[in-house]
Amino acid sequence: MRTRLDCVWCMGRQALDAARAATSDPRLQQACMDEVLRRSLGCPLDRTPAEHSMTAYRVVRELTGVADPYAEEKRRENEAALALEDEVERLVDAEPDSLRAAVLASLAGNIIDLGTGQTFDIAEEVDRFLHVAPAHDDYAEFAQALSRAGRVLFAGDNAGEIVFDKPLVRRLAPAEVVYAVKGGPIINDATMDDALAVGMDRLARIVTTGCDAVGAPLHVVGPEFLEELAAADLVISKGQGNLETLDEADADVFFLLKAKCPCVARRLGVGLGDTVIARKGNLPPD
Repeated sequence: MRTRLDCVWCMGRQALDAARAATSDPRLQQACMDEVLRRSLGCPLDRTPAEHSMTAYRVVRELTGVADPYAEEKRRENEAALALEDEVERLVDAEPDSLRAAVLASLAGNIIDLGTGQTFDIAEEVDRFLHVAPAHDDYAEFAQALSRAGRVLFAGDNAGEIVFDKPLVRRLAPAEVVYAVKGGPIINDATMDDALAVGMDRLARIVTTGCDAVGAPLHVVGPEFLEELAAADLVISKGQGNLETLDEADADVFFLLKAKCPCVARRLGVGLGDTVIARKGNLPPD
């Protein structure tokens, strides 16, 4: 997905959020903002938004010395999600089509933000998503593609959210499942530490993207991830960052996400806030 001018504006917001997470010093926060704005001048629009957002987080890391500003938030998200895992699995297993229910539960994980501190009834929330069709719904094609797949690459998204992927990972058998997380800290995206903390390694082989980028920019990721992408019969991509970077991958990719920004919504041909199960080949041109 190509960068829009709106994305440049968003980079500044991400930089401020990360700077505030890393330090309470307003002078250092402003220094981070100034440097991000300086580096963002004339950013090429033919690159993905995910690539450009790396600038914000690298500047904050360089100037504050804090490698992972969201480490504590990720720990809380994992713990909160794990406390809900059994109930989510029960809800999924009770559905007539438990594979579809698992896809929708995974999608629900992209919607429920466990780090906001809001209170909600998880059973009610997940149950609602199990019975509401996404705005773009390629589930039937997904189920058919999975029935022929010997190997699935699952590109995970955020800490906490990855627990909601576990019911789906369990139901991808008999296909071999490779679950990919980030190669280093970036926002609240899941890393190897998060995958191990939630027990994903007991369900799938864990690999990393080989980089600390948002999503999986194909000319930035490591060779292991590229090998897994080439070997996969089916790719499941969670979240906006992975959409931004995998929509041009030479693979059979299914995107599961909520359209949380206008640019992504337009890219998907849906409304802002809509959810999608979308096969790459069925997306409108970028």
